[in-house]
Amino acid sequence: MVKFISALLVAATMAVASFTTAAPVKVNTTAEHEIKAAASNFNGKATWFTDSYGSCNYHWNGYNENIVALNAHQMGSQSWGNPECNKRVHIRNKSNGKTVEARIVDTCPGDECAYGSLDLSPKAFKAIGDLDTGILNIEWYYI
Repeated sequence: MVKFISALLVAATMAVASFTTAAPVKVNTTAEHEIKAAASNFNGKATWFTDSYGSCNYHWNGYNENIVALNAHQMGSQSWGNPECNKRVHIRNKSNGKTVEARIVDTCPGDECAYGSLDLSPKAFKAIGDLDTGILNIEWYYI
């Protein structure tokens, strides 16, 4: 009887060991990305600006590049070397559903941009709306 229980215990241990070392299940990364994006969306206003040098210490051309200034509330007070600098964002105009991806290169002052708002380059703004509109309702997330 002892040999039978020992043999049964060894067989059970081997079965558990082979189960726990099985290859991991592959997750659908597209669905995972969409779930993550939906959980971390920000809502705010989009405006546009034309400067060519910002708080991230990058020179850029807003007529040729999709760039944004992140609101000061989310950017923080650090200028050069700020960890938000150079991050990419996906922006959607809530009115028409148009989207654009852009890179953070500057800070939009707190008195001009509320939490969740972005100041876009002319090129980025035109991708999702008309410059004459001036202000758009947007949602966005980090890529």
